[in-house]
Parts: sequence; C-alpha cells; structure tokens
Amino acid sequence: MFGRSQRAVFKPSVYQPGKRQRRMPRWLGVLLVGMGLGAGGVLFLQANYGPTRLTAEQSEQLQSELNAANVDRQRLQTQLSEATAQRDAIESTRDKATTELNEARTRLQRAEQALAIFQNLIPPDPRGTDIGVRAGSFSRAPGKLSYQVLLMKDSKGNEFKGSLKLAVQGTYRNGRSGTVELDPIEVTLGRYQVAQGTAEMPEGFTPNAVRIQVVDPSDRQQAMRLYYVRG
Repeated sequence: MFGRSQRAVFKPSVYQPGKRQRRMPRWLGVLLVGMGLGAGGVLFLQANYGPTRLTAEQSEQLQSELNAANVDRQRLQTQLSEATAQRDAIESTRDKATTELNEARTRLQRAEQALAIFQNLIPPDPRGTDIGVRAGSFSRAPGKLSYQVLLMKDSKGNEFKGSLKLAVQGTYRNGRSGTVELDPIEVTLGRYQVAQGTAEMPEGFTPNAVRIQVVDPSDRQQAMRLYYVRG
C-alpha cells in the first residue's frame, strides 16, 4: 500500500490512428510524369525523324561547299553582266546598222529617180534601134586611148547579151591611115551599161575617130555609131 505506484504507460491501440505521413501531391506526380514523357518523346522524334546532326568534319565540308557555291554565283553574275553588256552593244550596233541601211535605201531610191531623169534626157540613138549607143567619150594621150561608152536598151524585156566592138581609126607618123581594132568587150544589158577603160595604141599611131558596134552572139549588128577623138 505504501509501495511506489507505477503509472501505466499508454500504448496506442493498433486500431487507433497515429501520426499521418506526408505524401507527394497526386497532381505533382502527374505533372512530373507528363514532363518526362514529353522530353522522351521529343528526344525520340529528334533521333528518328529530325535532321541529322553534323559532325565537325561534315560542318567544315558543308561550309567549304557553301563558299564555293558563293564564288560560282559571283562568277556567274559577272558573266551575266558581261553578256548583258554585249547584248546591249549588239542591239545598239544593229539599230545603227538598220538606220544606216534605211538611209542608204533612201539615197539609192533618190539616185534611181535621178538616173531615170537623166536617162530620159540623154539623146536617143539616131538609128532608133532598141539597143542604142547613147553617148561616147574618147581622149588620146601618147600611146594610149581612153574611152567611155554608154549603151542603153529601150525595152524592158529580157536582158541583152552580146559584145561591144571598138575600131579606132587614125594615122601613123608617115601619114598612112590605119585602123586598130580593140578586143571585144562582153555586154550584159538590162537597162543600161557603161563600158570604160584605157587601151594601148601602136607606136606612132594617132587616133582620130572610133567606130562603135554592138553585136549579138551570132555577130549580127544591133547598134553602131562613130565618135571623134579629142586631143
């Protein structure tokens, strides 16, 4: 009865709840799991479907090829500029040539008109033949005879082909008369033709007159005139 009383120690019952342990919130776990899955998916896509990562050597090679491509592009740009300049120069030359051609055609047309007027003003051949000797000019020098002969065809049909013969009449130093026949000159006469040149004369021969004959291929005479030689 006087002994020390011992207080009974309280022991919780196994059925009684003790101190609650703190757990990670459920939403935080879901978030972390989602982040992990997302990162893994990104890595998977990059590894299987994304662009391949280049090594240092491949990067240097790619940079070298890019530099070469830039050099080629600059070279092609320079060539294009030169080709454009050449094209512009050619077009300018072509335009200038076209202008000059048009001017030449205009001058030719005017010359043809003037020639037609002169043709109408030139006296006809007195014989009145279709092919006529319209004009002749002869001048002598020591040992030489210069000549110009204008032949014309009145009709506008086919061209005439034949020969022009010049027979030079004159005297020698001893007073003897003579005739020097020059080599025939081929004639192709459409509307008109001018025969001109210089012929050598025999030594001591002085030309006084020239007989002009136009003959066809069968040697038939188509025109004839006589001109005196100027001193």
